[in-house]
Amino acid sequence: MLTPDQFRVNEVWIALRVNEAFLFVKDEPYDIYVLIDAASAYVLGHILSRVVDEAPREKDVEALFTKAWEAKNQWAEQLIVTENSKAEDVFRTQAEQNGLSVKIVPLSELEPIVGPLKESFASHFMGNVT
Repeated sequence: MLTPDQFRVNEVWIALRVNEAFLFVKDEPYDIYVLIDAASAYVLGHILSRVVDEAPREKDVEALFTKAWEAKNQWAEQLIVTENSKAEDVFRTQAEQNGLSVKIVPLSELEPIVGPLKESFASHFMGNVT
């Protein structure tokens, strides 16, 4: 199990889908992907991805990484992507282009870091209590 105290701020970023159920915008289903700092659980940014597109668009992921860099003025050393993520390839490509190593981790291993964010999202934006 990975916990925030195992990392330094800006050492590792985590990319994951934050929603369990689709978010509907004008009757179109979307997923929401976030990029967060593993040590602080600070959300560096998010993108919406149409479910029919399967994975986020490359230009959206590139913009997300640019926003993260602008917030921190440096790149993380590593990006963690959740196992079995349909967005793995696009996040991996962007991470590697910016010099980050990539590690694939089961979502369950990230629970202490991302659990509160996923719960907050579910209750505040999706109307669910987990």
